Order: sequence, then structure tokens, then C-alpha cells
Amino acid sequence: MFLWVLFKYIFLYPYILICALITYYIYNEEKPFYAPIEVVKKDEEIGDTIEAKKVSLHDEFPCYQKKDKPLDALNTIKLFIGLIFLGIPRLIINLYLARQVTNKIINYLKSKNSEGKPTSKEDIDVMVGIVTKYTTLHLTFAGLFYSKKRLPDSKILPVYQKYFGPDYKIDYDSKFGCYISNHTCAYDMMISMALFGTGFVAKIGAGKVPIIGPMIKSMQSILVDRSSTNAKENILDILDKRQKEYYEGEPVMPFMIFPEGTTSSGRHLLPFKKGAFGSLLPVKATFIHPNLYENYHLGVGSSDVGCNYIRSLANLYNKVEYVELPILTPNDYMYENFAHLGKEKWEIFAEVCRSVMCELGDFEKSEFGLKDSFRYCSCIKEKKLLDRETYKIH
Repeated sequence: MFLWVLFKYIFLYPYILICALITYYIYNEEKPFYAPIEVVKKDEEIGDTIEAKKVSLHDEFPCYQKKDKPLDALNTIKLFIGLIFLGIPRLIINLYLARQVTNKIINYLKSKNSEGKPTSKEDIDVMVGIVTKYTTLHLTFAGLFYSKKRLPDSKILPVYQKYFGPDYKIDYDSKFGCYISNHTCAYDMMISMALFGTGFVAKIGAGKVPIIGPMIKSMQSILVDRSSTNAKENILDILDKRQKEYYEGEPVMPFMIFPEGTTSSGRHLLPFKKGAFGSLLPVKATFIHPNLYENYHLGVGSSDVGCNYIRSLANLYNKVEYVELPILTPNDYMYENFAHLGKEKWEIFAEVCRSVMCELGDFEKSEFGLKDSFRYCSCIKEKKLLDRETYKIH
């Protein structure tokens, strides 16, 4: 009897309280992205006046808009129960696995350094094996089921020949500089780690997150300071160098770039930034479709990635479809026939890659970017439509 009382007051009640607080926090964070908000939009100029009309704010940002069911009373209760029995236990297990990845890689490198030997290609293979093994376990315990597939050649070939010439042949195995993918949620990174053992280009704040930060760094990920113009220029040089090293078979970890630079809701592709394309080396394109499961969609949109991840852990399971495309190699045919897509070669290559992924993945193109993601959040907060040209990120 005493042990039961001790268990209740030391563990059970505090545990339930923590789950309730997390549920309340997620509810408050996510609610604004579902709440109906009507705003006045300037439509068109008629004579000396500008016609205005009321529109749904969320419809003005389709690439960030959430379309699953909101956290109403029933779904909030489901979230709370899911956190108690699934979410928190899964989170603890997955943080432990993340710590194991870091320790395994660091200890392996220490053992190699103690022998006075430089990192070799074989060492990289061992490190990739560690990452893929533990990330696969992570996804299993997280309840995420993913199917990796390649599209039929009959579907791919017409699209690739359209952009790279009639002589193009399907090629999955040639050398390339990096992987690229659309970015919808935290699982994009994890599936890439499980399949290919990749590091990442991530914002500098990710390196400061306990447990996760050291893991990211141990995988030779590249951290970007978005607030510094000089840092961005340096990152482009680092990316060029890193892609050339991987392309030439140097002993470096493979890495993934999300060229959109931010997350979307999973139905659009935003403009691609220079990072993956400045070197003009071939890239291996992949894309992810975050499938709708009951009332919850994995696409983050502009909401908080952490809240999105915790909500996913509270679900019984989640599913995604991960598609690997043939290598995209820039050539003269592409530069000459699609010169209208950009002023510089990298711009042409980037837009061609986006077009290929849109056509084969059934995505829509959007010209919104990171600034618009912040603008959307500001519009929700102020309950009015802020002008895109004059809006500044605070």
C-alpha cells in the first residue's frame, strides 16, 4: 500500500500533470493555424478606387496552410491520452537513441585518432552504418512507417528528357554532390538519415538543442546563421567545398540539403536557394509525401516543428511515402533550352530541379519563401493581411 501511494505521488500524478501541460501548450500554439480568420484584401484598381474584399487569411498562404482537422475538444483529449501512453515514452526512447548515435560516432573517432590515423572512406562507412541503424530504430519506436520507392521509368523518362535532352538515360548510380528534398517536417531528416546516413544543412540553433545538437554535429552537419549576411556567404563556400569532396570520393559524410530553406505543408515546392546548386554538380533528388492519417497531417506549414513532432509521437502510427529520383546532372541542353528560368546557371539548374520534382511528385509551385512563413505567423497574430513588399522579419 505504501509503495502504491509513493508511486502515485512521486511519479503518476506528476507525469499526468506534465502531459496535461504539454497538451495545453500544444493546443495554444496550434490553435491559431486552424481558427477561421477573415481579413480585408485589396483586390484590383477600378478607376480611382481600389476594390477590397474579405478573404480567409489561411487561403492566402496555401503552401503553409494546415488542412487536417483542428484540435477541438475530442482531438485534444486524444492528444492528451496519446501523450500519456505513447508520446512521452517514445520521446524518452528516441532521445536515448539520439544520445547513442552521438556516443557511438564520437567514441569510434576517438579510437581511430588514438591510432594516429586520418579518417578514411571505411571510417565514413562505419559512421553511416551507425546513423542508419539507430535512426531506423528511432523511426520504429516513433511509430512512423515509411515506404521508399522509385517511380516507373516510363513516368520518369519523358520528364527528364524534356529538361536534359532526348539522349538522357535513367541513372541512379553516378556520382553526385549531395541529396536534396522538399521539407515538410522533422521526419524528412530522420528518414534521410535512416536510408542514406546523411548529415544536414541546418540552422545554427539546432546545434544548441540538448542531445539532438551533439548528434547533428557528430554527423558533420553544416550549421547556418540566418541572421548574418557574411555567414551565409561563407556557408555557400563551405557547401561548394563539401559537395566537391563528396563528389570526388573524399572521406566525408553524405549530406542532405532542403533547398526551400523552410518547411511547407507538403503540397507545394517553394523556390530553391543557391546552396545545393552553386557548385553545378549533379544532385540526387528525393521527395516526401506526408500522408494524411485520420485527423492529423505531418506537414508543419508555418507552425512549430517541435509541437508537430510531439503530436506525431502521440499518434498510434504515421505514414509517409519517400521517393528517390534519378540523379539530376546539369548539361548544355538544359542551359540553352531553359535559359529563361534564370540569369545565372545555378538559377536555371535549381528551377529545373524544382520543375522535375513538381511534375513527378504532383506538387504545386509557390513563390513564397521563409519571409512569407514569418509573415503568415505575423498576419495570424495581428489578424490582418500584411503587405508582402513592405513586411520585415522582426
